[in-house]
Amino acid sequence: MPGRVVEVIAAQARRRPRAAALVAPDGRLDYAELDRTSAELASRLTQQGVRPGDVVLVQASRGVALGVAVLAVLRSGGAFCVVDPQYPAHRIQHMWRRSHARLALIEPGLQAPDVPDGPVVLPLPQYATSGTVHGAPVPLRPEPGSEDPAYLVFTSGSTGEPKAVSMPHRCLDNLIQWTLASTSPEPLRTLLFAPLGFDVFVQEVFTAWCSGGCLYTPSDTERVDLQRVWELCREWEIQRIFLPPVALRRLAELTVEFGILPGVLREVAVAGEALYITPAIRELFGRLPAARLHNHYGPAETHVAVAHTLSGPSHSWPAFPPIGRPLPGMTAHVVPLEEGDELWLAGVGLAHGYVHDQHQTEERFRSTRINGRTVRAYRTGDLVRERPDGALEYLGRTDGQLKIRGYRVEPGDIETTMLRHSAVQECVVVAWTPPNSEERRLVAHVVAVPGRAPDAGELRDHAAELLPDYMVPHHVVLTPALSLSPNGKIDRRRLSAPGDADGSAAPHPEPGDVRSAVAVIWSTVLGIADIPHDRHFMDLGGTSLSAALVVTRLHQRFQVKVSVQEFLYEPTLDAITALITERAAA
Repeated sequence: MPGRVVEVIAAQARRRPRAAALVAPDGRLDYAELDRTSAELASRLTQQGVRPGDVVLVQASRGVALGVAVLAVLRSGGAFCVVDPQYPAHRIQHMWRRSHARLALIEPGLQAPDVPDGPVVLPLPQYATSGTVHGAPVPLRPEPGSEDPAYLVFTSGSTGEPKAVSMPHRCLDNLIQWTLASTSPEPLRTLLFAPLGFDVFVQEVFTAWCSGGCLYTPSDTERVDLQRVWELCREWEIQRIFLPPVALRRLAELTVEFGILPGVLREVAVAGEALYITPAIRELFGRLPAARLHNHYGPAETHVAVAHTLSGPSHSWPAFPPIGRPLPGMTAHVVPLEEGDELWLAGVGLAHGYVHDQHQTEERFRSTRINGRTVRAYRTGDLVRERPDGALEYLGRTDGQLKIRGYRVEPGDIETTMLRHSAVQECVVVAWTPPNSEERRLVAHVVAVPGRAPDAGELRDHAAELLPDYMVPHHVVLTPALSLSPNGKIDRRRLSAPGDADGSAAPHPEPGDVRSAVAVIWSTVLGIADIPHDRHFMDLGGTSLSAALVVTRLHQRFQVKVSVQEFLYEPTLDAITALITERAAA
């Protein structure tokens, strides 16, 4: 894929104008229509004064307009920054403020936050396929250089606020060229599954369009229902998909339990957390002999920097595959530390740094000697081991940073938010994996202000108003004091697990009727012994992924089909018991 991303997509539009480019909940576009609509919007942006180096916010839901806007911003020479409209208002306001954007494109019906000296706001046009293609206008713009920013992504920050990472064009061009070379340059049907505005979102969109393939976009409601996602992959005949490992595990379980199999799937890439090959994943790829599994590694500050493709039959794969070797144009440097060997990354994929945050940039991006040269490198904070064959294995973190459902989470970001509550005196956030579960959960251990007795649900609601859903603690444990180690630091290993905070845990309910059996399933998945009959599943630490697992096990137990959407409509023990009873009697 020689050339810049926008040039390659324009060439695809000339080569295959009537081929499908985007299928979204609100419509579809072929390549000629994508070319025309993005060029028209790019011309409008340049008329508004957008130049190389300028950031343009795009606040829109999953749909045709979002895809057009992202490409249009690049064609105008600017850098896009996608803002998910489902984020809490406080988070959206912070992203508008810290991006230092020149202009914002916002979907009609959405509210622009009140930001002093904020960007100029333009309504995002709504598009419909017309069937008539006129010549695409050519935007009059200065050509951005390889060092000009192409896009911004926000990543969790230890200071309590997310940081804006500026990624130049050289990063984007190298990433997409490598992705197509290492997977397949053919026009494969690709699923848009990643959260809006995250680095994998960028990889999904431009891998599809630079190969001449079609990007398929499920709705927000469909995306959280993994069973529906897997069914859509089969219906749409998806060939390429990017997933966090925890989602791959759940989808593989759906294949094993329900027989849902996207039979033409060819390229599966996972990233965001350590990959563990479960028996279900082995069976899934055993049923898909033409499909390949790629293990991608890289923080937001480099995107994919190291990768490994699993080879041979799936039954021979190691339980914990290596993260692999550096991409072309990237180098990996292993730096010995007291905690172990830390991975530093350098090369063409390195970000500029954090927008208007010189201190944090200098802290994480350092000059170092690699192969006899002084280079700029990013300190990942990840511990690795280099195998004799040169491949790298991921071992853990040097700090408290966590990976939850593929998202990078700084505990300090959540702790700072919890401390804003007037009844919270101290707070420590840790990750916890329930017994018989593979899904890590966030647990906030809270010491209340003397004389105050906040409810755990109240504190979760407080967090939900200020943080994205993946950062909201699944459990809040109220404790009189935080355990300390002999040197006076908080001893995270002695913090009590959810359900054990009072020193005792209720026994599992005895099976025998529907309610008890449903409670046992909930208890096993959530890792909580006592399930109140009227508590909301999410208030007990549930997520959309754990809901998918509960639905799978309900089907196994009762032979009754309940979708994740139905389950989440009223997810209490009473309501689900009534639903199961009704379906079983039908």
